[in-house]
Amino acid sequence: MIEIEVPPLKFNNGDRVRKVGGSYQADGIIVGIAVTTTGDVRYVFEFEQYPGMLHIFNESQLEHQHAK
Repeated sequence: MIEIEVPPLKFNNGDRVRKVGGSYQADGIIVGIAVTTTGDVRYVFEFEQYPGMLHIFNESQLEHQHAK
């Protein structure tokens, strides 16, 4: 069994976030968290505009969404 050290998390399940940078931006919610075997954290993002549509991002691609 591989021991994986989990670093401190920037986001938690249920956090409202915005995908930033790249060719598009989108609002959504964190619905899952995964850690690679090398200890990198990935966040499962559900799109607000397309409920049920998921994408996996690293934390540099996300920021906390301010209340509307």
